[in-house]
Amino acid sequence: MEKYFRQYDRCRQNEKPFCTHACPFHVDVLDFQTKMEKNNYNAAYKTFRNAVGFPDVVAALCSEYCAEACPRKDLDQSVQLNLLEKTCVAKATRKDPTDYNVPLKKRKIAIVGAGISGLACALRLAQKKYEVTVYEKTGRWGGMLWDLLTSELFLADIERQLQFETYDLHFNTEIASIEELLDQDFEAVYVATGKGGSSFGVLDQEQGHCTIVKRDGAESTAMAVFAGGSLTGKDPIRAMADGLDMAWAIEVFLKTGRLEYPSAPPACRSASDPDKLIRTEAVSPSDGCIYTDEEASLEAGRCIRCQCDACMKYCDVCAYHNKWPMRIRDDIMSTVAFSTSESMMKKTPAKRLMNTCTQCGLCEEVCPEEIEIGRMLLEARRSLHKQGTLPGAYHQFWIRDMAFASSEAAALTRRAPQPLWKREGASQGTPTDTRYAFFPGCQLGAADPRYVSEPYRQLLEKRPDTGLMLRCCGIPAEWAGNEALHDEEIGKLRKEWEELGRPILILACPSCRKHLKEYLPEIETTSLYEILEQWCGETKRGDSAAGLGASEVYSIFDPCSARNNIPMEQAVRTLALQAGVQIEELPKGDLHGCCGYGGHVSEANAEYAAYVTKSRGALSDKPYLTYCINCRDIFRGEGKPALHLLDLMYGINPIDSKLPSLTERRKNRVRLKETLLTEVWRETMEKQQPQSKYRLIIGAEVQEKMDQMKILEEDLLEVIQFGETSKRRTFDEEQGTYSCYRELGHVTYWVEYRQNDDAYEVVNAYTHRMKIKLEGVWNGRKVKADL
Repeated sequence: MEKYFRQYDRCRQNEKPFCTHACPFHVDVLDFQTKMEKNNYNAAYKTFRNAVGFPDVVAALCSEYCAEACPRKDLDQSVQLNLLEKTCVAKATRKDPTDYNVPLKKRKIAIVGAGISGLACALRLAQKKYEVTVYEKTGRWGGMLWDLLTSELFLADIERQLQFETYDLHFNTEIASIEELLDQDFEAVYVATGKGGSSFGVLDQEQGHCTIVKRDGAESTAMAVFAGGSLTGKDPIRAMADGLDMAWAIEVFLKTGRLEYPSAPPACRSASDPDKLIRTEAVSPSDGCIYTDEEASLEAGRCIRCQCDACMKYCDVCAYHNKWPMRIRDDIMSTVAFSTSESMMKKTPAKRLMNTCTQCGLCEEVCPEEIEIGRMLLEARRSLHKQGTLPGAYHQFWIRDMAFASSEAAALTRRAPQPLWKREGASQGTPTDTRYAFFPGCQLGAADPRYVSEPYRQLLEKRPDTGLMLRCCGIPAEWAGNEALHDEEIGKLRKEWEELGRPILILACPSCRKHLKEYLPEIETTSLYEILEQWCGETKRGDSAAGLGASEVYSIFDPCSARNNIPMEQAVRTLALQAGVQIEELPKGDLHGCCGYGGHVSEANAEYAAYVTKSRGALSDKPYLTYCINCRDIFRGEGKPALHLLDLMYGINPIDSKLPSLTERRKNRVRLKETLLTEVWRETMEKQQPQSKYRLIIGAEVQEKMDQMKILEEDLLEVIQFGETSKRRTFDEEQGTYSCYRELGHVTYWVEYRQNDDAYEVVNAYTHRMKIKLEGVWNGRKVKADL
């Protein structure tokens, strides 16, 4: 986990936008623009004043350093921030500062010079209730402002901002040497004597324009002296900002005894979203001076709010939970730490969150620092699984599904079939070499056996040396955080591949290919679609697509696991065109997240899974053409028309065909194995015995609910059988139905049913994760409390 936590040291989440970085005062421009867009001038004024000290003066003198940094500069025109500032100070009606009742600090500070830099420093220190004394050699304050602005403007602003502060101001008092101040027990001095003024030898010291003067050689009574403002060559705006910075440096010294002269900030690492840069001409004020309310809203709205927010824009976890990555990291750290703690604090702030990541990998790709949010969340699942605190119900169905797909009932690993004459001719000849092996994945044949049998027949026509590996790749175990089970599945897969003679695997599922590339890099793989394009050449399959909506225009939806796999993506597009359909790309091609299937997130948060699917479905109003069966099924389940490429190529299922139920998907796997054994290897598959003597009648509405809650018919059979044999059930006389339940793994299954001749009619079924503690007595007799 530490590896992923350390990545966040590079996170740009808190990086200031370009304009704020360029501003000497580092005004919170994002906050200011948001308030100005709403015409909330008083709130915007407060944001501005808190940053600059004297807002009216700054608005009048602002040199617009931000304009050069604005990304709009090269597109149309930089946001007119100074005009917005002037509008703000002109329209704000509550301009008096807040009078805080803060205890005085008995620390004495001297400021030499009552120009704009010295006054800015005095204001900030006085606001923090230090004992501030200002010395000015002339008879007035303001310094260079008398040459730059009307006295009415800047004098009113200075007096307004200082009205609640306590300070001593000495006019017509020239400080000839630092020793004068040393004798008055000042602990820090800011020299702001202006351009050409006396520096008292403070400039260009080892640590900047600052030094420490000792009293009688005693370190404990040392006085820090800082110099800044126009004395150091700065323009009026930077001189004023310098005064505020020196207040910070003085406070650091008073608290720590350390000299720390303000330095230039590091290079800006923020980022702007090019999608937001739409040409929008700058707004000119109709009166030539300040904006009207409507004009202010329009100009503030031109700001694209530069911020490194690719994660919030592209990552479904961040967007749905409205949490920035560093908050997610903190929640994960707390969850992993408290999962082994006996603390009474909330132990699981992110158990559900970490199980909602679809593992699409987009976060790492769009992040300029390549921070792996998804990898961190997966590692957190592994950590909790090792601790035994990961909710098993989140992944139970998928682990069982993986086990079935790789079981004797559905799995099939065979070398390339021998030619027919060899099969019928006793023992002559040797087994056909297996140069290739078709690996369709576990979900393709579950959706419809023809998705596997039809391509495999065609592969055998072109390359008879193509074997078969019909099983799961093991990715459900990885998504469940179960490393031991995942390693076991990978080991089995490697062994089967080696027994086949280490063939090149032809994979139909992009997720399988990505997974095997990471965990079994020694296996050479290629995609089914690249092979079909290469081996089948220019074969036209338009007739096969007849009746499937082939005349429509389809948007190609590239699965997230195929992202940046250019050969596969190009092959898919070639095959689609050969099938006789028109295709168009999504707005950002394959730069999008998962369809909602990845990571098996639906059990952890069904609403989140639906949100992800609907977000992907909204990328185009056209029906989707995809080459991942999970994408097709997920979209169809949420009402988005979608076809699999193999539907078009082999005329398998129309776009409005009914999706199989979860139980039917298991039966399809068994049927696929039987079909291949019979038609390809001329073998007879041993028939499986029914698991229960009970027969179920399930209506369409109940079946839909079962699929949503991941309930199989075999689950209901087991629950009913338990209720019937143990008699641990209740009877509703009014409805004529029985209700019973049983824990299967980490999930409690409930069934409401009625007897119907030799069958059981299922009226309702549902699940929950609560455990029920039983009494040892049921209906007045002792029973075994075993669910």
